[in-house]
Amino acid sequence: MKQAILFALLLFGGITISSYAQSDAAIKILKPGDRRNVELGEIPVTVEITGVTLDDGYTWQILIDAVPQGLVRNATQTKIVMPEPSGPHRLKAELYDSNGNAIAAHEILVIAAPVEKHDPIFNRGWFVPAMLGFAAVIIGIIILGLRLRPRTAT
Repeated sequence: MKQAILFALLLFGGITISSYAQSDAAIKILKPGDRRNVELGEIPVTVEITGVTLDDGYTWQILIDAVPQGLVRNATQTKIVMPEPSGPHRLKAELYDSNGNAIAAHEILVIAAPVEKHDPIFNRGWFVPAMLGFAAVIIGIIILGLRLRPRTAT
């Protein structure tokens, strides 16, 4: 009787039992960070997996705006290609058991935009020697000015 009541509550009460709740396994996206800017094109994604080891047949994958990327085995890092257009994208990492059932997930939001490569304005390697030379010239001018000032007779 108790099983029939529980079944009725689950069926008609809108209560669902998630497969995520049946495992101690967890996955978390470490890089890129949540609500961070990323460049369009290929970016690295690093996850942290706890509660299971990937050697036991567990796999994971990244979904970009619900579009699955390739499965990853025996690694906690992969590279994905951020698609056009620029703007916000949802990254979701899903962890699967050896039967292919999703047992954990983590989702973040990233902002994708084109990144321009900039050359440095000046050569940082020469900055310190140039500043030392400039300071030496200024000190020399000050010392020369003190030595050449006219002396007044009293």
